Amino acid sequence: MSLKGLAPMFMALFVIANTGAAFASPPASGKTDTAETGNLGEALTVLHAVGQWSIDVSKMAGDRAKSDLVKNYASAVATANADTDAKLTEIAKKNGIEVAALDPKTEQGKSLLDRIKAETLLLSSLKGDAFDKEYMTLVTNTQQSVSHFLEAHKAAAKDPAVKRFMGDMNSMVQKRLKTAQDILAKVYGDSI
Repeated sequence: MSLKGLAPMFMALFVIANTGAAFASPPASGKTDTAETGNLGEALTVLHAVGQWSIDVSKMAGDRAKSDLVKNYASAVATANADTDAKLTEIAKKNGIEVAALDPKTEQGKSLLDRIKAETLLLSSLKGDAFDKEYMTLVTNTQQSVSHFLEAHKAAAKDPAVKRFMGDMNSMVQKRLKTAQDILAKVYGDSI
């Protein structure tokens, strides 16, 4: 299955972000386990997992991509995501949330983990122009999903620091999405 087929499934995770599945550990002792804290924990856990995976596949682009545009974009994504993840971890800590690994026993956790594994396997099987096209397609679709996810969680957040973090991250994602769309158009050119 191509990334074009997997990417819409990946997007579904972000559309159904407020399900009841437990993605994160309970808050640190002394913190009340409120619905907002639980939803924030889920959101931060998903964002952390997607961010880490993005760093991994972006590093892969350094070896497998043909286009310097793709390589430079991927390098910028890996650097920016490492910085964003540090901020995410700080927000979690301030809210008494431990960002845990995705839970493969939940439907949502298993779905995301399975897709990460499949998409990583697909990308690792490609090189050159084929890698460029699949990577940029995946990046474009994922940026759109993450943007929707951030908008929903920003609207639901009550903590001003969380709202600001989600808003700042969404602004970065929107800029990155525009760049990804431009690169995608260039790597495809007039081919399929």
